Amino acid sequence: MVAQLAQKFGIAVFGITSVFVSTAVITGSYISKAQAANVNLVKNGSFTVDSLLNPNDLTRNNPFITDWKNSESDEDFYTTYLDNYTVDDAENNSLSVRFGASDGFTRISQILNTKKNKEYQLTYYLANVDEDNNNIFRTYVDGQLIDEKINLPFQGFTEYTYNFVATSKHTKLKFASQQGSAWYNLDNISVFRVHDEDQQRIALASVEPVPEPPITGGIAVLGLMAIWLKKKRLAISVKPSR
Repeated sequence: MVAQLAQKFGIAVFGITSVFVSTAVITGSYISKAQAANVNLVKNGSFTVDSLLNPNDLTRNNPFITDWKNSESDEDFYTTYLDNYTVDDAENNSLSVRFGASDGFTRISQILNTKKNKEYQLTYYLANVDEDNNNIFRTYVDGQLIDEKINLPFQGFTEYTYNFVATSKHTKLKFASQQGSAWYNLDNISVFRVHDEDQQRIALASVEPVPEPPITGGIAVLGLMAIWLKKKRLAISVKPSR
């Protein structure tokens, strides 16, 4: 009897089960995508990949910085190179980039993989040893100047944060420096996708959920089963005797 009832009402029971499975898949998929997006888009932002000394001349610091384009990496004398003055000295092999004195601007840059119209947050640490107030430091995102520091006073590593919206799938991040007689140190550069909690809730709500079966639906199924059994008993009780 139970098996027969299961066959008659199996489609309804399976439909209820599938609703819960579908809801779990939608929710789990959204969370995993948000978590996966929260990665630093900057490669070698803490400058740990390369050695301190120039592999071609061990008497000088290394201007060949992995994943970064150095404006002076093809010249004989370098004013932009790796330095052992860092934000986090405890980190193994941690270095920074020194922007030394020069008549013009020296630069390092990197192309980031971004998503168009998405918001990102840029963070970096900058130190300045110039006591003569003769310096300029510029930050560019996709060719746009988003910050310019002029005659920055002497300071240790200081954190700076900026938000920007990507205009394409490739975004150029560039830093440019001009120093009269001293230098800047740049370290721990990161770019993370901004995930606003309210926007996440809106995005999740925009996924049209499969309606969960109401409790009355389960009661209705039991009611149908009871009616079917009652009719079965009545049919047997009025069956004429032979």
